[in-house]
Amino acid sequence: MRQTLVVMAVMLGAVGSAAVVAQEVNSHLGHGAPAFEAGMTPATLGWGSDDEVYPDRFVVNPVDGAEMVWVPAAQFVMGSTKEEIEAVWQKNAWDEERLANITDEFPAHEVALTKGCWLYKHEVTVGQWAAYLAATETDPQEYWDELQALPNMPVVFVHWEAVQPYAEWAHGALPTEAQWEWAARGPEHRAFPWGADWDPTRCNSAEFWAQAPLPDELSLETWRRTVLGPPGTDFKVKTLAKHLGDVGRFPEGAAWCGALDLAGSVFEWCGDWYTDGYDTTLSSEDPVGPENGEWRILRGGAWNSFAGQCRSGYRYGEGPWGESYYSGFRLAVAP
Repeated sequence: MRQTLVVMAVMLGAVGSAAVVAQEVNSHLGHGAPAFEAGMTPATLGWGSDDEVYPDRFVVNPVDGAEMVWVPAAQFVMGSTKEEIEAVWQKNAWDEERLANITDEFPAHEVALTKGCWLYKHEVTVGQWAAYLAATETDPQEYWDELQALPNMPVVFVHWEAVQPYAEWAHGALPTEAQWEWAARGPEHRAFPWGADWDPTRCNSAEFWAQAPLPDELSLETWRRTVLGPPGTDFKVKTLAKHLGDVGRFPEGAAWCGALDLAGSVFEWCGDWYTDGYDTTLSSEDPVGPENGEWRILRGGAWNSFAGQCRSGYRYGEGPWGESYYSGFRLAVAP
């Protein structure tokens, strides 16, 4: 079945002329895709099928300039088994006390995503967020004066509620938790986006910067204090300039679908409410989680996370108004 991508040009403050946008989009469209013409507002481009995977193909969202990779429809096992997690822990000699706290990935269960989606290849950047703020006359977040000097870094200090109008502006949405996990795991049910084994050189995490394993909470907190200072220390954006940096710094950590930084970098907001364990009484077809809750889902780990938090199955929740130096987002666009 043919899929379509709705490409929005020169809408709601898109930067640049229609001709420039069209030229940019067509520079990335290939493989027989129909050309995008200036003035298409919107245009529907047919491309791909649900049973094909295009890790080397992407298109550009001309509203914010984001590259997007295709994530096909699928039926897959979401979540983890106790045996699966224990095997990863033992292989890496991680502290078993941490293992005892991980129960929200259960039970492993089969879900069906009936439609593919275009997923942002990278997390939304400071530069893209700046374009949105200007186009919509939205007030910036905390630390903005310093953050805006780092346009290629993932945008941070954005809470779940603040992300919603950006998604509307860019004609996308936060990925559901199921969409995010499928993009990270893929057909091989990968423990990490790149494969089965932890490799600190493939993602931006605490262990990459420490240049050593951080197997327990004490070692992790000791490292964090060397970087961030003791509790109560004023946060400094220059810390992010060094330790977070630009999107796409770890190409060897690419997921099977071509998405980068699904592990490490910043925790990524998903659309769902968080639950302590999966509620298998809810629909398994295109699941969107419960109707309400207290916390929203974050996935993927961050630059200050230990390796186990960078696993494809790791789940974390924060209040929808929570904002921090370790959380950001990427979007999914429906075909």
